[in-house]
Amino acid sequence: MLASATARGHRVVPRLAGQVHTAMFVNTRSLDRSPSDMCPLAARRIEMTGVHRVASAYQWGSRDPSVLALHGWGTDSTTMTAVVDVAVAHGESVLCFDAPGHGASRGSQATMIEYVEAVDAVLQRFPSIQTVVAHSLSAIAVVAALARSEASGVRSLLLLAPVCSLTGVLDRWAVQRRLPTGVAVLIAKELHRRDGVPVSHWDIRTLGIDATMQVCILHDPQDCSIPVSDALEIAAGGRAHLVEVPGVGHHGVLRSEQMRAALSSLLVAQDFDQSPSRKAVR
Repeated sequence: MLASATARGHRVVPRLAGQVHTAMFVNTRSLDRSPSDMCPLAARRIEMTGVHRVASAYQWGSRDPSVLALHGWGTDSTTMTAVVDVAVAHGESVLCFDAPGHGASRGSQATMIEYVEAVDAVLQRFPSIQTVVAHSLSAIAVVAALARSEASGVRSLLLLAPVCSLTGVLDRWAVQRRLPTGVAVLIAKELHRRDGVPVSHWDIRTLGIDATMQVCILHDPQDCSIPVSDALEIAAGGRAHLVEVPGVGHHGVLRSEQMRAALSSLLVAQDFDQSPSRKAVR
């Protein structure tokens, strides 16, 4: 195989090795999820003109969206169904979209900057969004998007089995595949070239979360995909409340009763904090 050959000979063909293994690392179709352009039940399609490789979004509710649900890497917006159900039950209008290279969006690869720019574009278009629910790697995407946005209505974050840093993801990915250390370095260089920033840039601890933001984290301490240490590192800054949810797994947290309770609590607090004029807009 080309991958194993370039891994062994990465010092001889560093550029090729970097490109081959980066393509594997940023692959978004590894879970064999077939793209579907079918609009989800009870949702309406919204054209997302000007958002790179994201043709449309899906909205539940007739008012301006107040909740944004972001799926993890290699999945799509259909995994956020339970989040949508909870928010709609609270009378909120919810927005989902398939990130570049995911679901119905074009391509089979994506980089972090593309997901961040898509989230940023959605938040700019819908300043009514106050709560964001992000699963896994999308936690970095929303925190990075908020960090670069000067005007955002987001006041609360629910991070489900979040990733703390892309460096950590890359290091674990390389170890799992028993790749030579030099290959991980080559991938990092190629990602730097594509994103325009080093891999170390994508780190929630240094990107920072606004001190006024209400942040709740749910993570299974036995999560086999993303270790709970990532959640602990995010919460260490003191700006997030971490709740460990044993036994639900990396994807099961999306459908867990703990997720439903946490989101309900954030939405109730959001409604309570709104001024009368804000409520009138909704």
